[in-house]
Amino acid sequence: MSENIINGLKISGLGLLGVFGVLIIFYIIVILLGKIKAKEEE
Repeated sequence: MSENIINGLKISGLGLLGVFGVLIIFYIIVILLGKIKAKEEE
């Protein structure tokens, strides 16, 4: 049982890291696009 719980926590932890990684990358892309658009408007 304990090994299964540990493996489950590792998998869920990796899943959370993956989700946060995607959100952070998306956030950075939005900021970069916003800066590029701001420069074009000036």
